[in-house]
Amino acid sequence: MIKRISLILLISVFFSNCSFDTKSGIWTNNEKITRNDQIKVLFKKNKVISKEFNQNFLIKTPLKINKKNDSLISNNFGPQIIKDSFDVKSKYNFSKIKYFENFNPELVFDKENLIFFDKKGSVIKFNDTSKILWKKNYYTKKEKKLLPILNFSLNKNVLIVTDNLAKIYALNLKSGEILWTKIHTSVVISEIKIDKDKFYVVDSENDINCFSLIDGKKIWTFKTDYDLIKSQKKLSIVYDDSKVYFNNSKGDIYALDKINGNLVWLTPTRTGTESLKSFLIKSSKLVLDQGNLFFSNNNNTFFSLNSNTGFINWIQNINSEFKPIIFENIIFSISSDGYLFLVDKTNGNIIRVTDIFTNFSPKKIKKLSISGFVVGLNKIYISLSNGKILEINISNGKLTNILKISRSKISSPFINSGKMFIVKNDGIIKLN
Repeated sequence: MIKRISLILLISVFFSNCSFDTKSGIWTNNEKITRNDQIKVLFKKNKVISKEFNQNFLIKTPLKINKKNDSLISNNFGPQIIKDSFDVKSKYNFSKIKYFENFNPELVFDKENLIFFDKKGSVIKFNDTSKILWKKNYYTKKEKKLLPILNFSLNKNVLIVTDNLAKIYALNLKSGEILWTKIHTSVVISEIKIDKDKFYVVDSENDINCFSLIDGKKIWTFKTDYDLIKSQKKLSIVYDDSKVYFNNSKGDIYALDKINGNLVWLTPTRTGTESLKSFLIKSSKLVLDQGNLFFSNNNNTFFSLNSNTGFINWIQNINSEFKPIIFENIIFSISSDGYLFLVDKTNGNIIRVTDIFTNFSPKKIKKLSISGFVVGLNKIYISLSNGKILEINISNGKLTNILKISRSKISSPFINSGKMFIVKNDGIIKLN
């Protein structure tokens, strides 16, 4: 049944539960945002890249947006429409998230509306003016004391919810009324990917499950190798017309038939000798683009796989746990040590490398970490652990502004209708 197996490197991290203490709130009054105001090929692929390269290479902006409708299923959003100038910010308040350093929050939007949850597991849908449209809680008194952490995915009419208590349930997106609920055998540790009348999740047993969107009944399950070490980040799932692709906590990449869950191909990405240090590895989300899968990790490895065969197209030495963003034939990637990479999508060659921390002192750089980034039509926005967002000019890769959002760590930026949303340990910040 296995068509192709290729061995390379490692992606696997332990899964850590975190407590989430929240309470519903409203948007604060607006506040002012503080501001400070010819392609060459780099190095051989087994050399770690830690310096700038080809800085005179310019990209023509504004970039074009991705007009495809498959961004959610492929994780391939590309450049997004983002306001080039943010003047004010407001905040939706909740109590502090415990262990925020280990929490990877994601926001879900229904047009102009935002969906989140509070400390007792209440699902809250509120609009752009902070009015609560509905608030629903389907947990017992005992379950509420456990402070459930919720994850969401939605289609036109249904909101799918998973949590750290192994519950999976569906809500009517318009009213919040429950459609069905079930207790799974283990906790879901992946993204939720809805595919028409079904959806996919990977659980802590390293099994991918396909459920009916209509009634929650299990359609099929595919078991992979069990691993005691769980991923610290959510496992990733993407799919196309015929196959669903995912990574498990051992770092293996799978392609399955969507109809019956049969294995099409498997590509392990670590060797047995690397298992002991697997808990140190963090991997990016999978991105599916034109028949190829792209992903990277913080072990200096960026992969391109053929989605039909699982064969490796190329490997590049880029140290990044952040989802790559693709524009036409160029991949944008940010390394963990602060370098912005432009990579040729076809062959993996490095086009340009710029240091985003070039204006920071070495002492400050040691204290900083990157939370994530998004690409606009003219600018790249990069969240930092010190509560600031770097604004990078796409054309030349240079720092243009620093937005002071918070005094503590903030999440990767989320974009909805041109507005930017940031999650921090005690609220959601909206930039206008």
